[in-house]
Amino acid sequence: MAVANTAQNEIAATRVFDAPRELVWRMWTDPRHVVHWWGPNGFTNTIHEMDVRPGGTWRFIMHGPDGTDYQNKVVYKEVVKPSRLSYTHVSGPVFDAFIDFVDLGGKTEVSMRMVFESAELRNRVVEQFGAIEGLNQTMSHLTEMLERSLVMTRTFDAPRALVFRAWTDPSHVAQWWGPRGFTNPRCEWEARPGGKIHIDMRGPDGTIYPMPGQFHEVVAPERLVFSSSAVDGALEVINTITFAEAGEQTKMTVEAIVVKATADAKFALDGMREGWAQTLERLADDVAHTFLISRTFDAPRDMVWAAWTETDQLMRWFGPKGSTMTHAKNDLRPGGVFHYALRFAGIDLWGKWVYREIVPPERLVLVSSFSDADGNVTTHPMSPTWPRETLSTTTLTEEGGKTTVTIEWRPLDATEEQRKTFAEGKSSMNQGWSGTFDQLDEYLARTA
Repeated sequence: MAVANTAQNEIAATRVFDAPRELVWRMWTDPRHVVHWWGPNGFTNTIHEMDVRPGGTWRFIMHGPDGTDYQNKVVYKEVVKPSRLSYTHVSGPVFDAFIDFVDLGGKTEVSMRMVFESAELRNRVVEQFGAIEGLNQTMSHLTEMLERSLVMTRTFDAPRALVFRAWTDPSHVAQWWGPRGFTNPRCEWEARPGGKIHIDMRGPDGTIYPMPGQFHEVVAPERLVFSSSAVDGALEVINTITFAEAGEQTKMTVEAIVVKATADAKFALDGMREGWAQTLERLADDVAHTFLISRTFDAPRDMVWAAWTETDQLMRWFGPKGSTMTHAKNDLRPGGVFHYALRFAGIDLWGKWVYREIVPPERLVLVSSFSDADGNVTTHPMSPTWPRETLSTTTLTEEGGKTTVTIEWRPLDATEEQRKTFAEGKSSMNQGWSGTFDQLDEYLARTA
């Protein structure tokens, strides 16, 4: 770091951080991060308010190592994301601060100038508070925090809605969270602001590693922010996950900012990058073997729910284009069975659903399979390596009198060969469900 008196009434500092500019900007503007690095050695912070906008206020207390509290109030003047901040420190000593963030191709140069009302005030602050050394130490704390944190980016061959869903649905998270060989016998994952997290990760040797946490931001389908801890609180991390569309793919970035790491957390900290790499591999596998499709219908949700759950209505529209339902027996309750036959190209194709969860008029979860006329599970009549059973989740959401139906379909207890067949069949699934949705659309229009 280079520190110089650029003028008699100024203190200036410049440092290059080995981190992208967007991340360094957040470290300066997000109170969840600032609280952990701001101030000289031995200081801690209590942030009461941090409203980073022109005219916004930052009020905080710096707690000195000798127990002295230093009240601070800042009023922001310029906020130009992610390149420039300026503010006035109004609580005394009064000064104006100017912080510039320069992108250096994956690294970031930060320059800070503190401009005082007079050279006398500047010198008194240096002598009384050790401002030059304090600024050095503050910048060093940020350097240390960034050095033990990580940023990873990966592109998934899946639409953003599906990748975001895989992050917010606990039944998905339980399948892919953690390094290779880990399972998650307990996976509580409430993806909402303030929602709780508790995952018990079971290692290959049977050891349980608890991971509690909490969600702070959930902006579908763009962004998640949550905190997590491990090793009995020895390691604490703030995680920011962003999702960006890249054509039909999804570019996802993980920022894991370590805000606490004691000596007991060394093994976890040392393995964090590799652990995340293996976790994202498992996520890629999960989304590769999940089919997702949505359609919005010009009908209220209660009407669509009835069409989806009442036997006489199902018989009028369910199935790919060109098919008709010739048999239907529906026991609509958890554990109940819907057994049906579709006639297609002169052939009767039997199938059945076993209901797992029914939440009118919002959600159906069921196990789907091909069957014989007696209701026994059979293989796909035209694809013997198709999974014998699949897990299907249907959700209905209403907005403005219209209903969006989303179907998620995944192999259940499948072999690797069956999972591969499923992943390779997404195009035909899309065609079949699109035709089925067309028939539902036409049916709803006729009965409206």
